[in-house]
Amino acid sequence: MFISRILNAVDHPYITGKGGRKANNGVGSMQGLTIKSLKHHVALQPLFAIIGAGMIFVGSYVFRLATKTTDINWSKDKNPAGPMSYYENRQFQFLNPSGADYSKMSDVRPKYE
Repeated sequence: MFISRILNAVDHPYITGKGGRKANNGVGSMQGLTIKSLKHHVALQPLFAIIGAGMIFVGSYVFRLATKTTDINWSKDKNPAGPMSYYENRQFQFLNPSGADYSKMSDVRPKYE
């Protein structure tokens, strides 16, 4: 009974009548989401640029994690030393703010094989 009351309420003039919610909501897209309205709302342009750059950075970082990290093995190699040996004498971190030299770091660590 409760669900039927909700479904019958859709036919109410408040929703479907002249000036109702359905007519007002179906006008088009929100302001600032089309090129024409984005040119008019100048304050939204930097927001879209920053959000777009952030989405590109996150997408590229996720792609890097999917292709380069040792947690995912796309080659289906049964020997775990194979994919792990990719980062011998290489930088695993995305950024290296300390400037550490990774070219000879794996020479000083012990080999556990």
